[in-house]
Amino acid sequence: MKRLYVLALVGLLAAGGTGCAYTAKPDQQAQNRKVHHVVIVWLKQAGDEKLRQQYIQDSAGLAKLPGVLAYDVGTPAAINRGRTNAALDESYDVAISSVYESQQAYEAFLKNPDYLRVAQQVLRPLVDKYRVYDFIE
Repeated sequence: MKRLYVLALVGLLAAGGTGCAYTAKPDQQAQNRKVHHVVIVWLKQAGDEKLRQQYIQDSAGLAKLPGVLAYDVGTPAAINRGRTNAALDESYDVAISSVYESQQAYEAFLKNPDYLRVAQQVLRPLVDKYRVYDFIE
């Protein structure tokens, strides 16, 4: 059984997947559900508290754009878990968690000139790398 699992995983990765064979198909019901957008950011000057706060402050106005239900930005939490956890990643500088009314609202947000200006001209120059995770409720 273990070998079968490994072969399946290798097959998915060889096919260029991310380890998940499921491909979401857009439908009307899914498009009306809330979209959650999570971004994990590593700054060019990793660990620089001043730049972390600048990123947070400069992105705050995005919360007021149409379609945004929630927009939260913060830094890694220093949680005492009492034991180590290999899955825990505190190497990032800033995390953003936002919620949009629908897929259409999120797509409109991504095309909004105010978002594009802030993302490209203000925030992006501070960023070394980032990861994005989007999901629907």
